[in-house]
Amino acid sequence: MALTAKQRAKLPDSAFVYPAARKYPAPTKTQARKAGISESQRQRTLASARAYGARSTTMGSAARINAVTSKRAKR
Repeated sequence: MALTAKQRAKLPDSAFVYPAARKYPAPTKTQARKAGISESQRQRTLASARAYGARSTTMGSAARINAVTSKRAKR
């Protein structure tokens, strides 16, 4: 299940790969728990961010998205 608008709104700006634009949510376990996001939803969200990063039409770079999501997957 994807994040709901309510869950996404509860995430702090720091939970996004691009905080100013609030693009590509990549929450840590703590951020996800506070927003009411299950661990399986969090893992799917990180995988989705990586998939969007691989597209050529993505805002930003795939390298940055992969770096941020890999780092937060461990937290």
